[in-house]
Amino acid sequence: MFKSIVKKFAGVAAIGLLTAGSTFGQSEMPTLKMALAVADMGFNLTPNSVFKLAKDLGIFEQHGVKVEFVTLDGTPQAVAALNSGAVDIADITIDSMLRLRADNGVPVRGFLANGKGGSFLIAGKSEIESVANLAGRSYAIADNGSLDHILTVAMLQATNNAAPNFVAIGAPDVRAQALAVGRIDATTVSFGTYLSIADTPGIHIIMNTDELGTFTPSPTKLISATEETLETKGDAIQRFTNAVVETARLMHDNPNQWVEAAAAARDDLPRDRIQAISGFLKAQWCLDGCMDMDNLTYVVDHIYADRDFEAVTRIPAADILNLTFAQKANETLGAYSPTTTP
Repeated sequence: MFKSIVKKFAGVAAIGLLTAGSTFGQSEMPTLKMALAVADMGFNLTPNSVFKLAKDLGIFEQHGVKVEFVTLDGTPQAVAALNSGAVDIADITIDSMLRLRADNGVPVRGFLANGKGGSFLIAGKSEIESVANLAGRSYAIADNGSLDHILTVAMLQATNNAAPNFVAIGAPDVRAQALAVGRIDATTVSFGTYLSIADTPGIHIIMNTDELGTFTPSPTKLISATEETLETKGDAIQRFTNAVVETARLMHDNPNQWVEAAAAARDDLPRDRIQAISGFLKAQWCLDGCMDMDNLTYVVDHIYADRDFEAVTRIPAADILNLTFAQKANETLGAYSPTTTP
């Protein structure tokens, strides 16, 4: 399945790599594209919002990098677009990076994480009292191999529960609305996405974020690029990294600024819910890039301990990571120090 998805995007050059630059000082910067792993046309109520905020607040521009967003349906399509050269960088799951390297020989490396900790929960019809009751029920996912799918499967295997009938229908908001109107029985979405339907009669949280998060170590995704791109566009990627880390620190220290941005973008949610999400995100911003080798090695070991990875060639964590961009960002911006801003 993974190989076929990669081949699917082999000819997606129509999206194209842009070669025009943006000026920062006297140097020309290549335009970067970033493919988000889960399609979401709106304001993402997770640490993924750091990308849109960096653009809207002009932080990318201040750092001399222009980022074009390419919205794709989940990790598998983002992986394929990265592999085909349709994008420069992509936010993809670590297990997808390992498969790209092992199954397709693609020298991809992660250089930055945009969030940490568990933000996903399982929601479903009120009649489904526990994950044990999910067997045989319709279960919405973004796509096979998407992050929500991977997290759900990891939990089911760890708890020895039978799988539901997975149905790939795309973006988190689409999955949530499908649950709200009764088209599907359950789904995995972020805490923020669930709040948009929390008042809907007949649905509830089957497994909360804290419990679901115990089945998969964090981070689960990394912003990644091929080794060639990291070398040829390293200056642009460094500026991108600096901007993302700076934005994460800004949002952590100024939660009201995130609330205002989210409220302006999400008029479907009352302010008190947005404020609740902001408090939930406080511990999830990657203030230093979250590129700790020991922790990421543990994440890779955990992935290989899964029986789905028994036949996958063992790839050392060091072969899919590049820590230098996060390290330099922290040198450039200085070690994180919390401000006194409320």
